[in-house]
Amino acid sequence: MLQRIQSVYLFLSALFLGLMFSFPYVGFLGRDIQIYTLGPAGLIRFTDGEKLMDIYPVLILLLLTLLISVISIFLYKNKVRQMRYSVFNMLLILGLLILIGYYIFYAKNQLDARIIFKVPLIFPLLSILFTYLAFKNIRKDEILIKSVDRIR
Repeated sequence: MLQRIQSVYLFLSALFLGLMFSFPYVGFLGRDIQIYTLGPAGLIRFTDGEKLMDIYPVLILLLLTLLISVISIFLYKNKVRQMRYSVFNMLLILGLLILIGYYIFYAKNQLDARIIFKVPLIFPLLSILFTYLAFKNIRKDEILIKSVDRIR
């Protein structure tokens, strides 16, 4: 299963999506010299740990994309379905990025704060990249299989 390169790419995609559950996405420096973080737990004031906002839609979409990534790893026998799941997952991850961006700018306006971007914000982009590489290799395998079937 993990012997094919596309399975490794799908695993890396799922790994980066899973890491999104562990780290804050952005930090905010408010005018009142307060530090806030926006992550999987929501918008949290850093000094006292008070939760100011929940981001359940982001968590649900993140869980869905992670689940589709893991499922598509195990669809290695059905390449057409694996390609469809990969394309659908790339679209969902793009939607996840847009939703995270919405929450970032909503929180920025509510707090009247400056945004401090953190490294985990690029994890969805890396996940899209690895899913695309997996899709490309799955398609290449499917084309190879069809060409061999034509020869027989």
